Amino acid sequence: MANGLTPEKREARIKVVEEHMHAENAHDIHRIMATFGPHPTLTFNDTTFDGHASIRAFYEELGFGGPHGGFPDLRAEVLHQHVSEDAITVEVMLYGTHTQTWQGIPATGREIAVPACAVFLFDATGKLAGERVYCDGGLLLKQLGVLPDT
Repeated sequence: MANGLTPEKREARIKVVEEHMHAENAHDIHRIMATFGPHPTLTFNDTTFDGHASIRAFYEELGFGGPHGGFPDLRAEVLHQHVSEDAITVEVMLYGTHTQTWQGIPATGREIAVPACAVFLFDATGKLAGERVYCDGGLLLKQLGVLPDT
């Protein structure tokens, strides 16, 4: 038993995270939301979204939820995955083109390539209880041309 998890529970958690990542890259908001349990939270750097409605709105504004987000071609390339007893951590590279307003920033047409880390937590049913995403917001804003590239 790696990390104190049964092999079955470990594989089930990996499948949930894989489904979540595939759904993000397919921009399928229904599949994304189906990976979350009944009372999820999502934290993006220092902002927390509680519940399905606010998490859905976050994904839609970003671009994973469909064509109307700031980065409608957004995709997450998985670089590494780390499984522990309490969580699965996924290191990704986020790629996308800023073609619509995001976080009040008008479309710049610029492409981004930003490393990020997502920590997935699970509830008693094996669904996602939470997702914590960390990325370098300064790098993202530099790539959009909002901050000077010093």
